[in-house]
Amino acid sequence: MGLLHLVASALALGSVGLTNPVPQGGSVSPARFCDADTTICYAEWTSPERIAFRFAIPDTATPGNFSVLLQISAPRSVGWAGIAWGGIMVNNPLTLGWANGNTAVVSSRTASSRSYPGPYAGASYTVLPGTTANSTHWTLSVLAKGAPQPPFEPANNASRFSIHTSRNTFRLDLKSTQIADFAELVGKALTPA
Repeated sequence: MGLLHLVASALALGSVGLTNPVPQGGSVSPARFCDADTTICYAEWTSPERIAFRFAIPDTATPGNFSVLLQISAPRSVGWAGIAWGGIMVNNPLTLGWANGNTAVVSSRTASSRSYPGPYAGASYTVLPGTTANSTHWTLSVLAKGAPQPPFEPANNASRFSIHTSRNTFRLDLKSTQIADFAELVGKALTPA
């Protein structure tokens, strides 16, 4: 993951259908979203299916490995959604999420071909407060390190799931995702009230 640009593919499956061609490439000017529960402010990109992908990194990040705060918020009709960190699914780490009861599950995957992605052990995730699901939406908030049908076993983060029905590609300048006091905000979010 480069410091200046993140090219990611937003993947989703739900009851939504594509009626227009999928927009490809190009940089986006992200919106700003501040989470009321954690006070963390994210750069946000929203897909045509109303799935919000939110990112924040330390303002001290340098090229190479650094932690990323990722939040995915999707309508409940979206069975699962995720990010391919290198812009395409093949040979890149994937972060997926889906609703499970009144919470959401994070799953790390990878694929060496255009086939079903298997578990990926090269990334670790810490689930943050604000990871919830209700009758209308689900939200997954995680600290990532290193890397219409819901999944078949929603409580299992290694569950199989169906192929995505939509795909979008966007380029996000990571400078817009940098936040001061990253470690302090994460620590505060993880400390029980």
